Amino acid sequence: MRPLATRLLTALATVFVVAAVLLELAAGEVVAAAVDGTGLVALVMAWVIVMRLPASPVGPALAWCSGATGLVRSVDGVAAGAFGDQLASHAHVINDGIWPINLAGLLALLLAFPDGRLRGRPWSFVPWLFILGGVLILCGLWGSDEPTGAALIAVLLGLTLVGLTMILAVASVFIRYRRGSDLERVQFSWLVLAGALVVALLVTGWVLEALGASLAVAYTPFVMGIAVLIPLAVGVAIVRHDLFDIDRILSDGAAWVLTLLASAATFGAVVLGVGQVVHRHTAIGSTAAAFVTALALLPTHRYVSEGIARVIDRDRHVAVVQVERFAAQVRGGQRQPEEVESALREAQGDAALRLMLADGEGWVDLTGQAVDLPGGVVLESGGDSVARLVLSRDSARARRRAAALVRAAWVPIEVSRLRLGLRRSQTRLAEASAAERRRLERDLHDGAQQRIVATGMRLRSLQRGLGPRQASEVDAAVAELEETVKELRRLARGVRPSRLDDGLGPALEQLKESSPVPLDLAVGKVGAIDDSRTLTAYLIASEAVANALKHAQASRIRVSVEKAGDSLAVQVVDDGVGGVPSHGSLTSLRDRVSSIGGRITVESPAGIGTTITAVL
Repeated sequence: MRPLATRLLTALATVFVVAAVLLELAAGEVVAAAVDGTGLVALVMAWVIVMRLPASPVGPALAWCSGATGLVRSVDGVAAGAFGDQLASHAHVINDGIWPINLAGLLALLLAFPDGRLRGRPWSFVPWLFILGGVLILCGLWGSDEPTGAALIAVLLGLTLVGLTMILAVASVFIRYRRGSDLERVQFSWLVLAGALVVALLVTGWVLEALGASLAVAYTPFVMGIAVLIPLAVGVAIVRHDLFDIDRILSDGAAWVLTLLASAATFGAVVLGVGQVVHRHTAIGSTAAAFVTALALLPTHRYVSEGIARVIDRDRHVAVVQVERFAAQVRGGQRQPEEVESALREAQGDAALRLMLADGEGWVDLTGQAVDLPGGVVLESGGDSVARLVLSRDSARARRRAAALVRAAWVPIEVSRLRLGLRRSQTRLAEASAAERRRLERDLHDGAQQRIVATGMRLRSLQRGLGPRQASEVDAAVAELEETVKELRRLARGVRPSRLDDGLGPALEQLKESSPVPLDLAVGKVGAIDDSRTLTAYLIASEAVANALKHAQASRIRVSVEKAGDSLAVQVVDDGVGGVPSHGSLTSLRDRVSSIGGRITVESPAGIGTTITAVL
């Protein structure tokens, strides 16, 4: 709908409600005026929606839930003679036949909630069928409440059409409910509940009318249900489940109202107290009151806002407390900061939530893998983007709640980002070291070693023309060169174990063969692995086996290596004495793993054995 149309329709409904109340007050019908005054609930909610979403049809539909009844009650007032007998006679002619208008607002709300009517040509005819049914009822009851003949047929046909349109409107709600998401189903549940109560009130009105009760007694609860229950249900769906993002307005508005009342009370109390002490100098009391009120204003507003938020938006308050508790556990060393994503998912109630960290060039997840997801809530520090939270169920309320959660989790997020940067730096250093080792091995083999061998060969060729004494000197020189070559080879093997020349599997097989106790080896299909992880995996396995042989008194050892996604998992299990601390032990192993950004866990119950698992 166009914004101008929504405003005009809502304003027109407001006019009818106010007119009905004024007419009933003028007639001395205070009770009826109070009943119609309840329609202000729908009008207030409708105007809030219209101002927030001027193109939404829900605002005008909600306004006409009370505006329609106001129109009918206004015609009643005119028919009762509020503006003279001449107008009363004209209004009396249509008074009995305009009652279907009471259902117009409800029909529009059922068809429009939450984002306009269902797509498709058949649904566009529903309002016209309702109008046709209302016209037939009006024509059949024109000037008489006891139709006969053709008039009776028109009334019956009109009733059928009106009933059919209401059934179709209810059916549209259930169709949306079945097609909607979990959040939309919760929102529709409130509307369905209120609609069921209104129908129950209508049936109760029929029963009361059949028992002889007056129309006012029989149908006033039904009219109030349309004017109050339906708007309240829509309001709960909006405020509680974030359909149109007005919970912040209500919360802030209520907080400021209570703050102003508290400030006024503080001002009055100080003025009165000072006035009792200093009777003449009233200006002193006003000044002191203003000073005290100014001091108390902001703290009062903060505490009041928190209290209101606990009531109106309790879910967000509980979620923030949950994340703050997690952050405290991280600071206390009870949980790891990298668990922040799962903590945010649990608090937000969004299992598909993604946390991304800034790495200078783009966005990565907590494992360092590059990701590029649009949108999200950005956390900034010092003007720079630090992290971004992407929600699977995005809405204004969800974004505000996520922003609060991200602020509460700032420390774990920042620590995770810094630790990720450190691991990536360590990985780059390890890769650079591996590349440098390979270059050194190649240079030793292809450079110095080959030149020394060539020099020895030249000396041997010159030895043939020398005497015995000189020949013995050459033998000594060649022997020295051979020792130099051996030393270079030892140095090369120290840079990188020669067992790895044929790959990780064969190197571990040689480790198995050299073990003095039975060693079970299981190497899966690990595929191509970079040199840094290959070397680290072998060194972890060999060092863990050496520790088991030296300290664990193990009688059997099992080593397994397998690919786990993009990672390489190395596990060494022994049946030794156990008792290795899970933290602060095996420092060299931990340093090797952390140097390439991996993680290691140690499980070592006393008397059972030790399990070391490294994920690289």
